[in-house]
Amino acid sequence: MDALIVADLRLDPTSREVTRGGAALALSEKETLLLEYLMRNQGRILTRSMIAGAVWNSETSQYANVIDVFITHLRRKIDAGRGPRLLHTVRGKGFRLSASPEPGEV
Repeated sequence: MDALIVADLRLDPTSREVTRGGAALALSEKETLLLEYLMRNQGRILTRSMIAGAVWNSETSQYANVIDVFITHLRRKIDAGRGPRLLHTVRGKGFRLSASPEPGEV
């Protein structure tokens, strides 16, 4: 299976190895699943409901806070001290993984 790549972020779906700028990143299993889902949907806005369904196999909103926590942890690991920022919050809608932020994205 081919590696997923966004800018200098790389995830090998087979080995589950993640690198940014060539440096290995230590992600938990759930963080890796979340990142893989975001990378496979690069550029698309993903709602908490979509993420819950894909990563936690649940359609309920009980995971909203859990998703926010995982997004925060993932953002620290992939974006901290690096540019460009890749993981963006789209206020009122969800999250988007992209090397090019849209106006109004955090």
